[in-house]
Amino acid sequence: MLYNYLIWFYFLNLLLVTLSREICCVQTLHDSKITRRSSVPTSLLNNFPIECNVFVAGTGEQDVQTSSNGEEDVDDQEKVLDLNQTLAVTVALQPESTVCYDDLGCITRFSFADPLLWPINLLPEDREKIDTHFTLHTRENPNPQPPIRISADDPNMISATTFKATRQTKFLIHGWNDDGYEENYQELLQNLLKKGDFNVIVVHWGGGSSAIYFQAHANTRLVGLEIALLVNTMVEKLDVKAADVHLIGHSLGAHTAGYAGEQIPNLGQITGLDPAGPYFRRMPSFARLDYTDAQFVDGVHTDGGFVGIKEPAGHLDFYPNGGENQPGCQTSEWSDFCDPFAALTDTVGCDHMQAIHYYSASLKDICQTVGYECSDYDSFNNGKCTSCGSDNTKCALFGLDAIKYPSRARVNVKLYFNTVKDDPYCALQYIVSVKLANPRVAKPTVSGLLRLSVMGETDFIPNFSLPKSVLEHGKDHRFLVSSPSSLGPIKKVFLQWIYIHFDLLDPSCFFGICNKRLYVNSVTVSLVNSYPETNKIANTYVNCPRYSPAVIPPFQNMEFSVENSCSSTFQLLNVIWNVEPWILY
Repeated sequence: MLYNYLIWFYFLNLLLVTLSREICCVQTLHDSKITRRSSVPTSLLNNFPIECNVFVAGTGEQDVQTSSNGEEDVDDQEKVLDLNQTLAVTVALQPESTVCYDDLGCITRFSFADPLLWPINLLPEDREKIDTHFTLHTRENPNPQPPIRISADDPNMISATTFKATRQTKFLIHGWNDDGYEENYQELLQNLLKKGDFNVIVVHWGGGSSAIYFQAHANTRLVGLEIALLVNTMVEKLDVKAADVHLIGHSLGAHTAGYAGEQIPNLGQITGLDPAGPYFRRMPSFARLDYTDAQFVDGVHTDGGFVGIKEPAGHLDFYPNGGENQPGCQTSEWSDFCDPFAALTDTVGCDHMQAIHYYSASLKDICQTVGYECSDYDSFNNGKCTSCGSDNTKCALFGLDAIKYPSRARVNVKLYFNTVKDDPYCALQYIVSVKLANPRVAKPTVSGLLRLSVMGETDFIPNFSLPKSVLEHGKDHRFLVSSPSSLGPIKKVFLQWIYIHFDLLDPSCFFGICNKRLYVNSVTVSLVNSYPETNKIANTYVNCPRYSPAVIPPFQNMEFSVENSCSSTFQLLNVIWNVEPWILY
């Protein structure tokens, strides 16, 4: 508890002190009409007070180009940046602009800043302090004690272990304030080994991730180069195929994977588990994880509203439960009252970590989770997006099988699915389509609730209340229903109609007397957790009324079964309507 308070207090105070101290420099640059997209002459810095300690990125000779008319040009990549920024200077706490390593190359401070999104721009800490190291795990030796460390410096030593170049290789990269030895990473590691015969390499950089956030953020660039060095060495010395390498990173580790991917030709896959948000939101693609960092990139967003980033980061981006608030992570009102800071910390941490838990649980093959492309989460929950399409590009499998997605041309595809709060988190989802008839006797629209019970061969969903809605006769109305377990083949459905709207001025009523009945042709139930689309069609069950026509009075139940025929129409009702309609009210 005290540690959390100190972290927040230190971060906020350092940020405020730094920004207030540098504001004189920012204002001077602004008044001098220096734009962010222009290189700043070194001589101009001499006009600033010494206590400002400002470093302007891009002042080195190697970063300045001169056009034929004598004006300084900006690199083409910088020209396309449009971050709505007004600052011309990166607030820097270090005087250096570049740091170089014998075997890794050089890291240069990014040459842009943002007063809110990226206020402090640092270089990585010392390589020895970050202490990036790698531990190897295989099915032959899943949990070696002591851990088996491997290094790009000694490829022969790697060959002497249980590492096999013919296997796929998975890298696990932890996030801020972790070191890779935590239980959730170890569980993910073991589930990967149970899922497939992989080389699993855990990247440990706890010496750098334990720093204050904006320093840890800078350290990820160096860690990315360390990973790239190891992978490229394996490709060159051990005949590993880069296409068989998969980087899996959580939080800051997701963007670390992106930095590594930029340096690994033909890297197979990157998975970003709730990629970190602070200092990455609205940043250009080279400063964060994006779909160009590997042949296939998928993202999982569970806390996009705060610690994570909600912007799509890959070819496919999954948003469980909408991508923000996860089931089981909400604190009680009593805990909020007793310790609001702890409640906030626990809730935020829970949402952020759920990405690891969901991905790890998906490896157990307990159930198949399918994400569906949709414009937003509400539309998905309203049953508007539950088809994979004829080419299966409107949905994707969640987890390792996401790479089976048939298109690489499409990017930033947003996919939604729901979970339950407990492990294995899998919510079996069914789309229920209530097809209403439209006889002349029916009121054009009715408002009310539908209560649904679904009986399958192996389980039963009792009395599930569908959302209150205005139902239009003659239309199909779709609802998304979740079940903790598989129902098996659907046998029958019970539908209860609750009419709850009454309007004396309703023109479809006669002196306040309205037809409150619901007229139903069929109730179709489809298993959403089906992939590909042909499997979904095979798991679609059309339930028809036992007696035709299906006329449900208010607060009454009607049984629909797959054994009944839906061929009957409402012709009989229309005949009765022509004789005496009031007997139907």
